[in-house]
Amino acid sequence: MVVKQYKISKKFVSLLLAIIAIFISLYTASVNQDNETNKKSSASCQNIPDLPDNSTRLVTKVIDGDTFLIEGGYSVRVLGFDADERGYPCYGAATKRMEELVLNKEVRLEKGPTDKDQWCRYLRYAFVGEDNVGIVMVKEGLAISRMSSEGGLYSDEFSESEKEARAEKIGCKWKSRPATNSTAD
Repeated sequence: MVVKQYKISKKFVSLLLAIIAIFISLYTASVNQDNETNKKSSASCQNIPDLPDNSTRLVTKVIDGDTFLIEGGYSVRVLGFDADERGYPCYGAATKRMEELVLNKEVRLEKGPTDKDQWCRYLRYAFVGEDNVGIVMVKEGLAISRMSSEGGLYSDEFSESEKEARAEKIGCKWKSRPATNSTAD
């Protein structure tokens, strides 16, 4: 009986070691795949041309309330604020307003602390004339102020614009929404 118990314990230890070896190999494969993906992302951004600070470009398409395409098909993520993504309450209103502000217009693009993000989008403050497009979106209650951890230009203006929109209940973000009746009819 003692010998049989030893064999079961030996089988258990062998099984446990095999499981650990499988997990280690899966983890190693996952890390290697992530490294390869990151290398490919970095390499693909190398094909994106330089966009000098304060360049003026024509906006050819609006993706959503904080992202658009410029001539050549290059994507620009506007800095200083965050607008709702598809499926969220203010997506439509923010996208429509961004179209009104920039679509088919020459926009001056001012560099922020970082040139591009992991999706190879240019990261820029956008201006039409003297108007900072991001501040307009936040003032109109269509987006929230969102500054990176590095801080950023215009952070005080973005923060103040959001405070005013909240206080005045301006726009889709801050207007009072009617209460929904959760009881069945």
